[in-house]
Amino acid sequence: MIPEKMPECQEFESLIEEEKSFLETKANKKYQKQLRKLPDFTFDNATVTSFGNFVFLDKFKEFINFKSDITKYVSFKRGDNTVYSDYDIMEHMIDSNSVGKHRFAHYNDLNNDPGLLRIKGKDTNPDESTCRKLLDKTEVENITQLKQAMKSLLNKKAKLDGPREVWISIDDSVSVLYGNQEKGTNGYNPKRKGANSYKIKVAFIQKTDELVNITLNPGNAHSSDRFKDFLEETINSLPQNTVLKGILADSGFFSEKACKLLEEKNLSYLLKTKIYGSLKKHALSILEEDWQYVGNNYWVAEKRCRLDNWEHERRFIFIRQEKIRKPENKDQLSLPGMETYFTYQIIVTNLEEDELSPEESWHQYNQRAIIENRIEEIKNGFAVDKNSQKRYLKNYADILIKSITYNLINWFKQALLPVDLIKASIRTIRRVFINIPANIVKRGGRRLTVRLPKIKGLKEIIETIKDRLYMFAFRQCYSNL
Repeated sequence: MIPEKMPECQEFESLIEEEKSFLETKANKKYQKQLRKLPDFTFDNATVTSFGNFVFLDKFKEFINFKSDITKYVSFKRGDNTVYSDYDIMEHMIDSNSVGKHRFAHYNDLNNDPGLLRIKGKDTNPDESTCRKLLDKTEVENITQLKQAMKSLLNKKAKLDGPREVWISIDDSVSVLYGNQEKGTNGYNPKRKGANSYKIKVAFIQKTDELVNITLNPGNAHSSDRFKDFLEETINSLPQNTVLKGILADSGFFSEKACKLLEEKNLSYLLKTKIYGSLKKHALSILEEDWQYVGNNYWVAEKRCRLDNWEHERRFIFIRQEKIRKPENKDQLSLPGMETYFTYQIIVTNLEEDELSPEESWHQYNQRAIIENRIEEIKNGFAVDKNSQKRYLKNYADILIKSITYNLINWFKQALLPVDLIKASIRTIRRVFINIPANIVKRGGRRLTVRLPKIKGLKEIIETIKDRLYMFAFRQCYSNL
């Protein structure tokens, strides 16, 4: 019989023995049969890993000499008597974030994965406390160093991609805080109104999705605050062979000051405007015959306007969408022919019509919507918004390490993955490719064999990556001649 009060720990083992004896002699045969079917367990598998295809990412880092990007630029002020180098610790954090282990407490999961240690050729990795202690040493100069390391990585990719002209999309996002983090302030926070937060400002290259710049700001910082500094830092962070053509940004960055800054730098721009009353009047003053229908209940038009207190007029693109007004009473039917109304979007640009028509301007700006997906990727896929450390600089260094991880994975995807996975989210890539259990065994010499489960489609992915890895190695060799 099981007593009402559980025994002390030292008596627990004897209790289990009594239960076993009772079940073996007096229990129903059905339960005895089921208990006999329990498998035996051993704890001696030193080859299994949860991340069988991590081997490709690890090999990719060797191919691009990723280590040099870190060791050349980043140095934390630590004592000489250290077991792990700065690179050892940072690489462990990058590896952990690559496979989806973002929290400090989860960094130890890779230490408990014998197959992964075999892939790395190591007996152990730094534990999570070592990672914390490294970031405890973060100073302002380390933030600069980490950004230099990120640019170095992007330079290598740009060298292979060749010369290009790009548009950059700029935006910011809220990082909700759940503690008393340094410089956390009460600002715009749609998820937890009144809670402290950080504001993360980002700049992505359109089409190829590289994260060129990222900054961590107090939560009450407005999008337009220090826009000039952010723009200049972004321009300086552009990789080689890359010429900046223009900027896309939402209404938070809209002002004549921003327009003038971009014009002074000879940059094209498409900025979404705030819907001021004066702009509404301009929209309503456009003659019906001047609206161009572009499909799906959308019309576009353009007009040169000089807003209140602006020095001179600029070209504005007006977009209107026709909608059916929803009935106030739920019992009413919404039928064709009922009352309709228009909603408006407005874009300001310094591009003339012969460079970009109103419709083309609208479509060009709409490409900026992709940045929303990129922001979701770095937040949900790499946890850049999980700023749990007390020190501001420690959180800043953490998001930069995660940003470097994002750019590494982004290059890995574009260089090696099959076409249908290049635009997939990192969570999908982990699920269908990286985080696949396997046995890592040695078959003579030092060469590893990765024994993967038989999963539909996995062999085709592996064969494609192997082929593309040969092509990538050839391009690397050719570019270095």
